[in-house]
Amino acid sequence: MKNVIITVLVAMGLSSCGKNFIENEDQKYLDLNREEIRAYNEANNLDLEENVATGIFFKKLVEVENPVYPDGDVTLHVAFKLSTLDGKELVNVAPEDSSFFSASSASSVFQGFVIAVSSLGEGEKGVFYLPSPLVYGANPPENLAVDPWEVTVLEMENIKSYSEDDFIDLYIARNNLATPEVTDKGVRIIRNADRPADGDLVAGDLVTVKYKGYFLNKTTFDEGEFEVSLGSGAVIPGFDDGLLNMRVGEKATIIIPWSLGYGEQGSSSIPGKTTLAFDVEILSKSN
Repeated sequence: MKNVIITVLVAMGLSSCGKNFIENEDQKYLDLNREEIRAYNEANNLDLEENVATGIFFKKLVEVENPVYPDGDVTLHVAFKLSTLDGKELVNVAPEDSSFFSASSASSVFQGFVIAVSSLGEGEKGVFYLPSPLVYGANPPENLAVDPWEVTVLEMENIKSYSEDDFIDLYIARNNLATPEVTDKGVRIIRNADRPADGDLVAGDLVTVKYKGYFLNKTTFDEGEFEVSLGSGAVIPGFDDGLLNMRVGEKATIIIPWSLGYGEQGSSSIPGKTTLAFDVEILSKSN
């Protein structure tokens, strides 16, 4: 799903007290959808609570005592269903489909999703009636049977929260990877073949590396081959640390915590606080 919320200012050929004005389309449909949801709530005795600041109407279906709400440093295992107000199903991600959400995912989902997932503690379920500007607005995806500016209903369950370390361990287990070695800095190295007998590397070595970098959802963000001087600061700290714990001719998968990757700020292609994985091979050493 993509965040396709767009704020569009359009000049309206209307006047008030002789003055032209510009109406914000998002605000217009936010107000209209709010009234539509309010009427639906009353007609169906749903007993929804309204978030005045966002226009979202919601109700918790399962509550837990002293819920732990997500913060920016956890990954959530969530299940959710998105449908129209008349019950037409648009998206359905069941618990076994393993949909995971973290702060680094926020740019890939609509705003109402982020608000909803932030409102549920671990183990809680809720239903959220979303005004269209917080979902797809004027530009719904062509593959979904939803009209522009249509109200949608999001049912969501926050199944479990994972710290970064716990989520990396889950990723390794789910993908049947070998038990990793963990460096002093916290980089995990999964050796994919027998280690060469020699060829240790040290800072200052100039090595040629073949690599593929990907997120833990297995989306590749970069791959290629390049030469690097180890310990020079030319690559992210976790990548450097991983290479220094390998040997010439060795292949391995290295998993890098976000603090040793691109940090909180991220890069042009990598969101902040994103755990990274690399399949790497040390092809040669030049010195």
